[in-house]
Amino acid sequence: MARPRPQPGLLLVVQRELRWIRHRPVITFLALVFPLLVCGLLAGIFNSGLPTDLPVAVVDKDRSDLSRQVIRMVDATPDVAVAYAVEDLAAGRRLILEGTAYAVVMLPANLERDVKAGRRPDVAVFYNNQFMTIGSIVSRAIGSAVATAATGVGVAARTSRGQGADAALASLIPIPVQQSPLFNPTLNYVFFLLAAQIPTVMQIFICVVSAYSIGLDRRGVIGLRLLSKLGGGIGPAIVGKMLPYTFAFMATLGIADSILFGWLGAPFRGHWPLLLAANLLFVLAYQLVGALFALVGRDLVQSLNIAGLFTAPAFGFVGISFPRLAMGWFAQAWGAILPLTWYMQIRIDQTLRGAPVEASLRPLAYLALCVAVAALLVVLRVAKLRRDRLRAGQLVLEAAT
Repeated sequence: MARPRPQPGLLLVVQRELRWIRHRPVITFLALVFPLLVCGLLAGIFNSGLPTDLPVAVVDKDRSDLSRQVIRMVDATPDVAVAYAVEDLAAGRRLILEGTAYAVVMLPANLERDVKAGRRPDVAVFYNNQFMTIGSIVSRAIGSAVATAATGVGVAARTSRGQGADAALASLIPIPVQQSPLFNPTLNYVFFLLAAQIPTVMQIFICVVSAYSIGLDRRGVIGLRLLSKLGGGIGPAIVGKMLPYTFAFMATLGIADSILFGWLGAPFRGHWPLLLAANLLFVLAYQLVGALFALVGRDLVQSLNIAGLFTAPAFGFVGISFPRLAMGWFAQAWGAILPLTWYMQIRIDQTLRGAPVEASLRPLAYLALCVAVAALLVVLRVAKLRRDRLRAGQLVLEAAT
């Protein structure tokens, strides 16, 4: 007795896709193994949380007790370490150009004499601010150490002349500024940079794997017709094709988040169900975008190229490394159409800031809108491909008759 043929539908497409994944190691590698490897590599890089003991050089032209005290205070800061003592700025510049030192601290001659005389000698710090993160860390650490040393000397000089310590400190710093960072007070790079890098890496994999998977089905003479026949329609066919990857990417995001919030101790002060909903919309948005690129591209290579161009520079437009409000109109508009922008805002609100649910509803709505627009564009593109195929068949029939 012959086995009954399975009915076309979503389940049939899912079963076929699972067989594809099993017989194509490259898809398994791109969808599961490689994203986890990259996330693990990033976690290893940012595991320490803060860059410490960045090497700097000093040029001590004074060679006094005060200059040596300043050097010791600079060296005592956790951010930098005095690794080189050079004779002049030219030698320090060479160290910066070689990449063996990140800054040069220039202590001028007569430093101690001028400070005790009440004058204001200049302590110069030269650093490469092209490396903005390193430059800001080095500048902040050295500036704080030198200011603390100068304040201590000033207070000591005034107290030696009979002034009280509090009055001396008040005369040196008449208006103290108290700065209290509300979020990430330790400036831990795990909490904002690694937490932002993981979704950025994932959006590339989600989009590229989706474009690759659907692009494989689009190849050949029959194109998507077989897939459409298996699914009983192109809609269920595409949904069934993407469904196994949706679970795979959600699992990968879950593993990466468990490493971030568990092993690395990043704070989670928000609402788990909201973040899970955002995770799902984020995955769906980039799957649909990848599907759209697979349907728009002339061939598989072009589809993958478009996916790479769309996702690779996305981090620069989401406002993590540079504020979006300070960007030009094009960059702001481009950032607004990226699902990563709204997903990142929800992640930061619900993890680091501990914002209420209401604060994340607006970016969640934008993320849902990205899914809806991408789905609509996929439907329109499929309809156009179908019309083109029917028109081509009609032309062939007319030519034959």
